[in-house]
Order: sequence, then C-alpha cells, then structure tokens
Amino acid sequence: MITDSKNTFSVFKNPIDDIEEIVNSYELQFLRNTFNEIVIYCQGSWTSHNVVFNWNPSTNIISIQNNLDISIPKKLNDKIRIMISIINENLKLGYFSFFSDKQSIYFKHNILLKGQSCFSTEQVEECIDSVITDCEKYFPAFQIFLHKTNNPRIAIKSALVETLGEA
Repeated sequence: MITDSKNTFSVFKNPIDDIEEIVNSYELQFLRNTFNEIVIYCQGSWTSHNVVFNWNPSTNIISIQNNLDISIPKKLNDKIRIMISIINENLKLGYFSFFSDKQSIYFKHNILLKGQSCFSTEQVEECIDSVITDCEKYFPAFQIFLHKTNNPRIAIKSALVETLGEA
C-alpha cells in the first residue's frame, strides 16, 4: 500500500521521551545515552538485563534489544544458531539472534510507530515484560547448552521442564 504523505499531518514527538517518563514513574534505573536511545536496567532471576530502546526517526521504528551477555565459543556457532531457530519458533513477540562479531546472543523486537503520535504506557510495559520474560525463560537453556550438553534440543527440553505440585 502506498501512502499519500502530502496529505498526512504528523506531530513530531520523540517516543524515547515517553519511555523515559514511564520508566521514571516506576522508579526503574535507566540511562538516556542519546536523544534517540534509553537503556533500562532490570534485575531478573538468572541475570541482569539492559533493555535498550532505540528510535530511528527516519523509519519511525523502535528497536528493543537485550544482550544476554553470554559468550559462545566459535566451535559452537552452528549449534547455537540451530538452538536459536528452535526457540524462535515458539516466541510470539521478538526473536533471539546470534551476533557472530561479538560471539554473543541477544533478544530483539522492532515496533513500527508510523501513524502513532506516542508510545503508550501499556506498550512500554508489555515490551519490557516480554523481553525480560523471554530472556529469563530461555537463559537457563543457553547455560545448559554451554556447560552441560551441546545438544540444542536437550538443553531446551531440560530448561523448560515444569514442576507440578508443591514441595
């Protein structure tokens, strides 16, 4: 679909400002690196998370990213890519990826804000929750893969075992 930008009126507002206000109201720790980027610090059960929101004004896309800070030995590059592919089949928002230059895993999600004048509180909350929930859910699988078995399927299955009942 082609849009008629001559007949479209948009008010310029930086969505990172909205995110900063929302995060500040929750008293979360954050750092505003640049005009278009904010890093939110959250402590998870398995690791700490630095959730980065980066806005590209030319595309009006917000990229949300969290580096898991897990170093992958080069000999496991192919297997970790297979593991990430298996995990991504089950994700609803965002995806895991492997950054070969840094030999690390990160989680990423993009949001197109075209036609919207702001980023709602609910959107910010859901983005942060989604990133942290998925990273926390699969962090143990990556650890099992690296330290116990180099089999992606076994690592995922072992990490996602759910306990029934109470102790």
